[in-house]
Amino acid sequence: MSEAKAAGTPSFPALVQQFFTDYLLAQRAMSPNTVASYRDAMLLFLDFAHKRLGKTPTQLRLADIEPDLILAFLDDLQRQRNNSVRSRNLRLTALRAFLKFARRRDVASLLAIIRRWPGAHRLPNCARPPPRTEAPASETTVSIQSTFKTDTAKA
Repeated sequence: MSEAKAAGTPSFPALVQQFFTDYLLAQRAMSPNTVASYRDAMLLFLDFAHKRLGKTPTQLRLADIEPDLILAFLDDLQRQRNNSVRSRNLRLTALRAFLKFARRRDVASLLAIIRRWPGAHRLPNCARPPPRTEAPASETTVSIQSTFKTDTAKA
């Protein structure tokens, strides 16, 4: 029997299941769309972790989720999957929520992660580029101006 099971801490798959069923749905009463978004983020992350670590989701431990793995996942979302900054940040929000939930149930693993990288729980959002504002084309400007001139002339 492993130390984690002997100490009464749940396995990683049990943590994921509890996160969705007990926490998101029962305690937080999240909307179905939010739960679906978090589910998609978790599936993408688990697939990435499987490719990167060679471990299936049932073999993962909370201690395997290191900040470098999360940062690589976020980078992969933007570079390989062409996710926007907004989508990347939504995935990060889902992972943060899971880690916040999990830290209350498997403190030993979380402490091991924090010892390796103290800022693990403070992974930054990526800055969003400012929205593009383009001046209307000159033909559009002329058309708008002529509309106002004719409307005000009739009034």
